[in-house]
Amino acid sequence: MKRIAFTFSCLFLLCLSVSHAQQDLLTDIRNVGSYEVKSDGFALDAKQDVTINAVAASDRFRGVGTALWILDKDSREVVWKLKQSPRRTRSRGLADYEEVIPLPKGSYEAYYAAYPEPTDGIESFGELMDFIAGKIFSGGRHTREYRDLEFTIHGRGQHVGKEGVDRWQLDLKKNAVLSLSALWDHEYQHQGFILEKPADVVVYAIGEGRDDVLYDYGWIVNTKTGARVWEMTETGTQYAGGASKNRYTRETISLPAGQYAAFFVTDDSHSYKEWNAPPPYDPSFWGVTVWVKDESMKKFAKIYEYKPIDEKNIIVDLTRMRDDESRSKSFTLKKAMDVHIHAVGEGRDGEMDDYGWIVDASSRKKVWTMRYNETGYAGGDKKNRMVDQIVRLDRGSYIVHFVTDGSHSYHNWNSAPPYEPERWGITIAASGEQFDPKDVGAYEDRENPSALASIVRVGNDERRRKEFSLSREGDVHIYAVGEGRGGEMFDYGWIEDSNTGKTMWEMKYRKTEHAGGAEKNRLFEGTITLPAGRYTVFYETDGTHAYDDWNDTPPDDPEGWGITISLGKSGRR
Repeated sequence: MKRIAFTFSCLFLLCLSVSHAQQDLLTDIRNVGSYEVKSDGFALDAKQDVTINAVAASDRFRGVGTALWILDKDSREVVWKLKQSPRRTRSRGLADYEEVIPLPKGSYEAYYAAYPEPTDGIESFGELMDFIAGKIFSGGRHTREYRDLEFTIHGRGQHVGKEGVDRWQLDLKKNAVLSLSALWDHEYQHQGFILEKPADVVVYAIGEGRDDVLYDYGWIVNTKTGARVWEMTETGTQYAGGASKNRYTRETISLPAGQYAAFFVTDDSHSYKEWNAPPPYDPSFWGVTVWVKDESMKKFAKIYEYKPIDEKNIIVDLTRMRDDESRSKSFTLKKAMDVHIHAVGEGRDGEMDDYGWIVDASSRKKVWTMRYNETGYAGGDKKNRMVDQIVRLDRGSYIVHFVTDGSHSYHNWNSAPPYEPERWGITIAASGEQFDPKDVGAYEDRENPSALASIVRVGNDERRRKEFSLSREGDVHIYAVGEGRGGEMFDYGWIEDSNTGKTMWEMKYRKTEHAGGAEKNRLFEGTITLPAGRYTVFYETDGTHAYDDWNDTPPDDPEGWGITISLGKSGRR
């Protein structure tokens, strides 16, 4: 029986060698090191069967996983991968694989990846020690080579090698409208492009995500409106091969003629520079690439240098914010206009800790705020968040605020900083080429002409008073911001009858609502009716947490800390 088996093996090898002799060597990948991916390329002039031979891991190979696959050069689709190919098991957890597959005429890229997975296939303490010893004494993960690993393909065609694969990929990217690809760790890339005519574009993006969150991902915005016309989302992606966290999408979207910008960000690990787990099937396209679907439309697509904020049009710059800072700046728009808001701050679990907002200076109403669910990943630590959008503001005066907590800010990061650390804060610029600087002026803080009495910007340990009078019974509007918790107010206002000293109204905790920022910031806004007479308005603060000396996050309207009494619809002096 042994002699028969030996004879059969010899005949098999002889037939194999004759078959290979009649075919060309299309792919030859050997000596694949741990944490390494190698590629090779070949072209077929006609449809044919090709023979694949490989030495790869069987069920166990000292905890090392191997992956082999073939990509179509043009479509970037996987046409074959090592899965259930016939095999003969060797020693040390290796196996010989052989398979004959049909391939159409075309160009192909072959890949071999070997990535250690220490928990797979280690069934005893002895095997675990063998694995650890192998890692230690082999010179590290980048130098250990599994010299028995190989991947060959035989057929009638042309072997183009790794250099040919590189040329193919470069040509594909050059033929694209744009390609932000082969990206490394800690990248924040953007590229502007213009479509002179409406066009269908193909967006091809590969990134990283898990647990419903993407960490390496891209998006496209209309730079005129600030609207995101495409975004890579975890639910909109598919498995990209290799590690389960590798995600990809290939979508065709219709875009009108206009000006756009594509973005892609990566975190601190697992990228084209250095995969910390098995790479995707198309590793060199890690990032985003955009093609026009109709080649004839390519001449109507052009790239340009996109700048997130045009420095010559900046209206407000509250950046390089440090710990425990609260800064604001006001401005006046002499006509309605679109403004470009770029803000970088800190947030997690759906809440922002370092963030900005804009208040209408006349109504004291918040007109824009940096909400967590409208932010994107800003690079570095996952808590770094950013907003980049265009907002329409009416003619009027505005106050821009940005506040930080006690940790993780410019020049004092407690974890990885964002891609643009100097932009920690908020920048507002006029949007559009027709901007005239004369349309923006300084804000002059004038007394509200409709106010009967105003006591605002009240500091710690203050007690202020103002008087007003009504010639007849009427309604008065009260706007008061103060401090309270546990059902009790500490910074608050009240109104007394100047003749009798009777309290006509008082800012009670149960009548207030949250004023933004710390929960203890309280707001009362409402209307009461007062008879004709003379009145005194009071406002009193304790020794902590007041205007310009906050010990916690300030309210949405810090300048309004105090009380303002205005005429109601039926009120008269």
